Amino acid sequence: MDKQHKRVFEIDLVRGFVLILVVLYHLIYDLYEFLQLESLSFICSLELDLFLRLPFLGVLTLISGISCSFSRNNLRRGGRMLLYSAGFTVVTYLLEFRFWPGIGVIWFNIIHVVSVSTLIYALLVWLYGKIDRDSRWQENHNLTVILVILGSYIAYLGQVVSTLPFQTRPGSWWLLPLGFPPPGLVMMDYLPLIPWLGFFLIGAAVGRLSYPDKVTRFPGASPRLLTWLSPIIWIGRHSLLVYILHQPLSLLLVLGLKALFGL
Repeated sequence: MDKQHKRVFEIDLVRGFVLILVVLYHLIYDLYEFLQLESLSFICSLELDLFLRLPFLGVLTLISGISCSFSRNNLRRGGRMLLYSAGFTVVTYLLEFRFWPGIGVIWFNIIHVVSVSTLIYALLVWLYGKIDRDSRWQENHNLTVILVILGSYIAYLGQVVSTLPFQTRPGSWWLLPLGFPPPGLVMMDYLPLIPWLGFFLIGAAVGRLSYPDKVTRFPGASPRLLTWLSPIIWIGRHSLLVYILHQPLSLLLVLGLKALFGL
């Protein structure tokens, strides 16, 4: 279990648990949407969105921000994730307009938010290093304070934007990542940078404060307990792979059930 300790297993554990809930959410949604199972209509309820989906997405974004404090090269990491997210968009676009109309295009969702936020965090670290070259990284907390202030402001800005009537909001393709998509554009799993970038930056600040030595906060965790939790930890460790693969696998399962039972 030493390797899990070095990876800060609690981060992978929380991320894996939340990701399992996200997978279950999408599976239930696919069952409702493609098999017309009215008993599962609760998946589209406003209460579920407000009290389950959005809070857990917030936790997932915070955890992604915390993880940045462990990475040696966030620029490379963010760039790689941006390529994956762009590929995700291209695949859903081709499905929607070439092979499977009605499935919906994922223009900007949690993968896009995390990848762009990781690049923004890398840029902030680089800029801060240029401005304050004399400070020592481990001893200076100015950047952490900046991350908290900036993240809190962006999160608050998201609340302000949510109160604006749709007809008064500017909208264009250029503003889509910020939360102002073109009018009438239908999207799947849409998540904008405002407010989610704010949660990411706050998470990055938490990571810098809580894990200055990049080691687990629970060094005395029971090896037996870690063995029991290892499947969830594995999912959290390979979260990007699991997230990318779970939706096509979910659709294959649902469509297979539809064909099998003639629904």
